[in-house]
Amino acid sequence: MKQCIFLQVRDPSGELRMIKFEGEGPHTIGTSYLDSMGFRDPKISTAALIVEDRKGLVLKSIQENLVIEVGDFKFPSIQIPFDIPLKVGDSEIVFFEKDPKKNIQKNDKIESKWFTKSTSGMKLLSDLKKSSSTKLSIYLFGETGTGKEVLAEQAHAWSTRASGAFVAINCGALPMSLAESELFGHVKGSFTGANRDRIGAFLQAHNGTLFLDEVGDLPMELQVKLLRFLECGEIRPVGSDRILHADVRIICATHKPLLKMVEEGTFRQDLYFRLASIPIEIPTLNSRPEDIKALAHLFAKENAKVISDGAMKKLTSNSWAGNVRELRHAIERACGVANPQDLVLHEIDFQFLNDHHSGMSMAEKIIPGICTLEDMEKVLLLRALKAVSGNRTKTAKLLGIARSTLFDMMKRHHIVGPKSTEYRIADEAF
Repeated sequence: MKQCIFLQVRDPSGELRMIKFEGEGPHTIGTSYLDSMGFRDPKISTAALIVEDRKGLVLKSIQENLVIEVGDFKFPSIQIPFDIPLKVGDSEIVFFEKDPKKNIQKNDKIESKWFTKSTSGMKLLSDLKKSSSTKLSIYLFGETGTGKEVLAEQAHAWSTRASGAFVAINCGALPMSLAESELFGHVKGSFTGANRDRIGAFLQAHNGTLFLDEVGDLPMELQVKLLRFLECGEIRPVGSDRILHADVRIICATHKPLLKMVEEGTFRQDLYFRLASIPIEIPTLNSRPEDIKALAHLFAKENAKVISDGAMKKLTSNSWAGNVRELRHAIERACGVANPQDLVLHEIDFQFLNDHHSGMSMAEKIIPGICTLEDMEKVLLLRALKAVSGNRTKTAKLLGIARSTLFDMMKRHHIVGPKSTEYRIADEAF
């Protein structure tokens, strides 16, 4: 065991102490471990537990009839879950990857990792901070790439549960056959491949926060179990006839509004009202132009670059359908193709944005009300050419102009391409 970990022990008397493990393992723990730093529990012998590195850090009981408890689950051995309370004998233990004493910080002074300088962004953070101090479920909704998980983790850090675990689950990425097990756990032998008991996400997040991303993708039968948990904190692992309980704060998120899914009949209305106690909408990056500049400078700085005025003009005129995630990727890509000797990112370094938004997608990126007539004419030409599969005679007829006029317009807008749908804006236009 090469990594350094910390074990917090709360004795039956209530005294709290910390044990530090470092160097090669395995480490045997008992009442005599490190003299007075071991357990002070009559139910625990001199050599009771062992911490070993076996496909991840594992805690194993080597004392007869001594088990490791997680909630109502009991294990002879378990892969160590960090920040989750365990019970051995009459003692409560918690493993930490880092010294928790060094991470003590007043919640109200924790800075947000969701970066913004815009009015709408600052209002969102203000609303989130107020909501975090409550026990109510929070529902975050907004387009893909707006930073929903970052905001969920921020809400956890601002809450009274900040010392507990933050567990994130993407419901849309869960295989249907394993979704119930991932969330609620399972007992050994409950299905093929269930070789041992496993605690699910709800027990992992006990006394902390569980973030359910894309919660709208949960099947109806799991929506029922989730509703049951929200109403009375009950968990029934797959294959078990025992009811377990956990104290968890739920934050969920979707890119598609849940209320619309309720209207479509794909999401339970009663579950929606329990999850969306505090709904918070995340504004798109395109609606926060000042954040485009601020984030672009921030991401460029992370790559030891600065952005020229011309390049920034190109970035602020882009639609950013993928929001902050797309912007970060664009900056990183530009840094990759730029001259490594040049500390400045120029307009030419973002040429790929032109290629990406050529053709029909260019029509989609123009924002009504602020585009020029020249831009509209360019889009109209591209649309007409695409509609008739590139036939220029039909394009001229469709637009009600002569073929010679069409050719002049194409030349003026640098529209090039074969007689097909693959028309684009020539590189020299930029």
